[in-house]
Amino acid sequence: MKRLPTAQFAEFIEFFPPLELPLSLLPDLSQIPSDPLPLPGVLQDAFILPFESDEMDEFTEYIPYGRISGTKDYYAMIYWKAGVMRYEFILGTYSAEGDPLSHAIVGGLRYEEEGVLHSVAVIHEDLSITIAEGIAESDDKDLNPEQTQTYQMAISPSGVIMYETNEEDKEE
Repeated sequence: MKRLPTAQFAEFIEFFPPLELPLSLLPDLSQIPSDPLPLPGVLQDAFILPFESDEMDEFTEYIPYGRISGTKDYYAMIYWKAGVMRYEFILGTYSAEGDPLSHAIVGGLRYEEEGVLHSVAVIHEDLSITIAEGIAESDDKDLNPEQTQTYQMAISPSGVIMYETNEEDKEE
């Protein structure tokens, strides 16, 4: 009887080089390693797909980007997701044992009816995240300032990714 391979979280971590903060994630392919080390299917199934199961198809690729250094009780990994008409940086957090905690899209490029949505993220040393996104009518057009917005996220001490409330929005 053939033994099925098992996924080890320690092995998964090794595919993600340490990243120093602050870190900017831009919606272009230049930040993706030109010759990425492929993530074995057993590791992808165990540690990426729990966040992605509702959108998985045969055209989607996942490439390890890096892990945020300096976290104590959890791991924060960034992977690049390439699919049909979308490229995204995903931040996923895991317990020290490898259990999925939280995930969020933190940057990328996505084609929508209104145009091309560009998202840029800065992950700060305090683990706060600033995301700016806007829509351009096509790849070669500038972003429309009226359709550009920023928002904040943060990684909590327990590893949960939270959207932060904008104080200006509270007053309305």
